[in-house]
Amino acid sequence: MRRSPICAGTLTLCGIALSAVQPGSPLEAAPRTRIHVGLDNSIRSFDPRQMVDANFRSMADLIHCRLMNVDAEGHAVPGIAAQEPVWTSPQVLEVKLKDDVKFSDGSPLTAADVVATYKSLLTHASFAEAASFHALSDVHAQAQTIVFTLKEADAGFISKLALGILPAKLAGQASIDFLNAPVCGPYFISRRDGERIILEKNPHETFSGPSAFTHIEFHIAPNEKARFAMLQKGDIDLLQNSIPAAALKDLAKNPQLTVMKGPGLRTRSIAFNFRDPLAGNAAVREAIALALDRKPIIDLVLGGLATPVSPRPYDPGKAEKILDEAGFKRKRGVRMELSFKTNADVDQIRIAKAMAAQLKKIGIRLVIEPMESKSLDEDAAAGRLQLWSLDWTSANDADVLREAFFSLNTPPRGMNRGWYNNPKLDALLEKGKISRSPEQRRAVYQDVQELLDKDLPYIVLWHDDQVAVMNRELKGYALAADGRYTALRRASFSD
Repeated sequence: MRRSPICAGTLTLCGIALSAVQPGSPLEAAPRTRIHVGLDNSIRSFDPRQMVDANFRSMADLIHCRLMNVDAEGHAVPGIAAQEPVWTSPQVLEVKLKDDVKFSDGSPLTAADVVATYKSLLTHASFAEAASFHALSDVHAQAQTIVFTLKEADAGFISKLALGILPAKLAGQASIDFLNAPVCGPYFISRRDGERIILEKNPHETFSGPSAFTHIEFHIAPNEKARFAMLQKGDIDLLQNSIPAAALKDLAKNPQLTVMKGPGLRTRSIAFNFRDPLAGNAAVREAIALALDRKPIIDLVLGGLATPVSPRPYDPGKAEKILDEAGFKRKRGVRMELSFKTNADVDQIRIAKAMAAQLKKIGIRLVIEPMESKSLDEDAAAGRLQLWSLDWTSANDADVLREAFFSLNTPPRGMNRGWYNNPKLDALLEKGKISRSPEQRRAVYQDVQELLDKDLPYIVLWHDDQVAVMNRELKGYALAADGRYTALRRASFSD
């Protein structure tokens, strides 16, 4: 495995005076202060207002500080907020800022920086995160307190304060070069080239605690075989969720590696385009939901590393009856042909093929179209698809359902990429947005879930487990259910 080289000089050896080293005394290698982490895809933007990459979501906590953080259970907790936010009225929220927060260049983080960051979402509607703040009317500062004024009541607004804060001088820019730019998280980006992103410790950040790593080096390797080889050779120390399940057995045999598994919050689903005559047909969606048997796919393709979500029992016979009654008769054994677009990684394609084999039994021919993630996102936003694979990351408030399913939140305004439209659901989402009581909100969103289960804009398949393969000398690293690398701040190497 890679170790820090023993440095030599005429007067010192690894910082130890030569006169202090007795002849024959063993010399210990200097502690490793750099960790190498593998990534499966590049990152298009490090701007917290442009959360367009799953890999950036995973490392954002290392680079940016936020008013509110998310704890291990997915709840919003104070970050650089000095205390819990306070509603002074149904539409006014006040957040007091901690003192002595600094950016990586040593400049103080002030309320003006927070205000400028949030105001940029009002002036640049093209930012991906702007859709989450459509209810925001104004934000201003009163000394160290930030005052948010909303157009309408929004009980879930506190959970949306997990936005990275930028210096005011940068927040006004639509495009930012984050190389050596001042940020307020535990690390800043000190170098970036085609295959590497190097984070360096922010010497002025104090609120997240000490870290053993002065540098975190991310290596981008889209090719799965290349990532596998880098792990086996020790060129990377940690890889999360981007190794095919079939490869885990081989990696587990390597005495220099450890495989760690845990429950995850990422949800895999099938999404439907409601503007398409087939995908938008309720009978087709219901039949597909009944004809998919999750467990054998999880066992055979994912090595058992997922928890199935199946509100309907597997019943291909009932699925066939539904399609017959809806007029989709078999012609030469086939009722219809549907396009299914998915990410081009090995496991995703194997999953798609397994689903195609199951749907073939009820007369549906699934045509699989593997695509790069960026192209898939673009086609989904533009409506150029029938069915597609969808990965949900964690959400710390149920109001995320409004972003995904409210009828007015279709592209480019929001994330309702299937153009699903149900006035009853809209009314429930509006009620949930203004309900302040946790009990009332729980009841409302239970009704929301039941309606979504009936209409099936998505078919939820399973929750992926979190899996990491790491250098066995890495200690103190814990898997986060949402895949974040936050625990690197508390990890270290030991012999």
